[in-house]
Amino acid sequence: MAAVLRHAMGEETASRFALMLAGDCVKAKKPAPDIYLLAAGKLGVPPGQSVVEDSANGLQAAVAAGMKCVVTVSSYTKEEGFTGAAIVVSCLGDPGREVCEVLANHSAARPAGYLTVADLESILAG
Repeated sequence: MAAVLRHAMGEETASRFALMLAGDCVKAKKPAPDIYLLAAGKLGVPPGQSVVEDSANGLQAAVAAGMKCVVTVSSYTKEEGFTGAAIVVSCLGDPGREVCEVLANHSAARPAGYLTVADLESILAG
């Protein structure tokens, strides 16, 4: 995985990403918050930072870690309950391509076709 990231993004950009395998890095698996707390600690950021998740199990883990969560549903998870998410969207969107549909919103973000950095900042500020 690290080699693919270095090849796609270059050594300098790739060095800013933390890669972990969730299955064997923590004692308790999702919905326990352990993996998100570990990731926040390794990245040196407070747990209250936004996280993107695609399952109810992951959302439970993120919320238990004290994180604000952006949920992107998939064909496998679109029927799951996402109580606790800041915002639930069909995808993150892509200007001029895939359009983001907001399925639930409990944040100040107001995406117009795709999520922006400003949308994410408003979620973190809320």
